Amino acid sequence: CAILSTHDLPRIRYNAPDEVIWRQCSWTQYWERDIWVLPIHRPSHIGHWVFCAIYLPSKEFHLFDSLGDQKHWKHDVKVCSHINVRITKLITRRT
Repeated sequence: CAILSTHDLPRIRYNAPDEVIWRQCSWTQYWERDIWVLPIHRPSHIGHWVFCAIYLPSKEFHLFDSLGDQKHWKHDVKVCSHINVRITKLITRRT
């Protein structure tokens, strides 16, 4: 599996240029792994973290929220999906 850096999330979320994201991600070679591990920070008064496992072969997201707070899950899945799409497009263009 590959563990994505929490530093990549804001870059992707706020539409950093492809060159910046590629420079940060290319050395990790995420695309050689079937599973991506993605920690997601939810800014709040408690500073909660959520875990998402992205299973590329089956195109599944498995989200773990220790607080079980379902009202944010839809947003978390959108974050995972956006990251998956953005990195996959970069990989397709660059490799």
